[in-house]
Amino acid sequence: MDISNSVGKSNVLSKRGLRIMNDSSILEIGMLKCQTNGYSDANPSGVINAGTAENTISNDIIAEKLSQVKSPYLDDPDILKYKDFTGITTFKNTLCSFLTKYANAHEQLNPDNLVILNGCGSCIAALTIVLCDPGDAWLIPTPYYNAINTDSNRLPLVNLVHVDLTSQESQETGQPFQLTVDKLEDALDQATVKGINIRGLFIMNPHNPLGDIYSKQLMKECLQFAKRHKLHVIMDEIYMLSMFDEETKFTSVLSLDDLPDPDMTHFIWGFSKDFSMSGLRCGAIYSWNKQVVAALGGVAYWFAVPTAMQFTLDRMLSDEEWVGQTYLPTNRKRLRDSYDVMSKGLTKLGIPHLVRSAGLYIWADFREFVSPLTFEAELEMFYELIDAGVYIPAGQCFYCQEPGWFRIIFALPNHIQQLVLQRIDKVISKRRKFNLRCPVGDGENK
Repeated sequence: MDISNSVGKSNVLSKRGLRIMNDSSILEIGMLKCQTNGYSDANPSGVINAGTAENTISNDIIAEKLSQVKSPYLDDPDILKYKDFTGITTFKNTLCSFLTKYANAHEQLNPDNLVILNGCGSCIAALTIVLCDPGDAWLIPTPYYNAINTDSNRLPLVNLVHVDLTSQESQETGQPFQLTVDKLEDALDQATVKGINIRGLFIMNPHNPLGDIYSKQLMKECLQFAKRHKLHVIMDEIYMLSMFDEETKFTSVLSLDDLPDPDMTHFIWGFSKDFSMSGLRCGAIYSWNKQVVAALGGVAYWFAVPTAMQFTLDRMLSDEEWVGQTYLPTNRKRLRDSYDVMSKGLTKLGIPHLVRSAGLYIWADFREFVSPLTFEAELEMFYELIDAGVYIPAGQCFYCQEPGWFRIIFALPNHIQQLVLQRIDKVISKRRKFNLRCPVGDGENK
């Protein structure tokens, strides 16, 4: 990869440093608006953050539990010393037991295959570093969570080759944005013709931002595709327990007893979403490949989780009754109730959206209000929404190939959701008033 293609010059920074400094996204712009002029009781006209995928509706349960955890500093001075940078033994054992149970793993997970790092972003970066060379690429379906690009490219210098999904409804499922192996094959062929070295496939399940939950059959087909082409697979299941429809079945890659190629399959999960702990930075990689685990151990020094935090999370997870009987069912109910509020509110406003049962967000169709239907006009609406006091990222932040889609976080207190809906209504009402409509397809809004 040529890292010299930077904006401007610097007598201070390296070319790499200059490229990193200039590497920003609309997501970061939106977050900065919320940080510098964010909504609060003291600043009610500030910008509401309905764009960052954080579960704020269950923070109180977590905070109460952590306040009850005895500080490890008080009874273990050994905590102040260096430990295994891939994770302390007790926490690895506890986390393996937890994942075995809640991912319905087909066998007890082996702590020797587990690497604990400071967040799933670090997990992606570390795996990319040990599996790819600079200039290599991952295949990834679009739209996808923007930060995966940062995790793979900013330091590892590895690219993402898009498998573009569209809003055209699938003949098989009747749903938009559907992933198929044929689309993977086409994207791989096109990359090969261009001389791009594809090292693996990146899949999110449940998906961000679509909220899709991949079937067992589709997952196996994707894994078989990867095996045919000797590709690694990173299976990101960070929203594994953020499902709010008890009738919807989720199949973790850990539950499969017939993985096509275990040595090339790697699982990621973290506490950020399912346990409302995005600020505490703890994620994990489970890999069946001993060489990969050993290589991850070589980079874990830069991504290690503080020992005190591991002890605290270990003690939290060790309270199995609290996890299974208090936190998870309460969080699931709160997510379901919050989703219903946002979904019904968007329907009342006349905004179509995907009806899903996982994640913290809704993928919403604003194409009627984006005129002309271009990414430039979509960006104008993004800024207009911010001016109206609400930050929701535009589809181009997620590399959606069709303008007019936005992701809205619903895991917010009810009164905040109502304000979000009111501020969205203010923008779209203005656009309706001035007839800024853009026909979709045959002229009818889906």
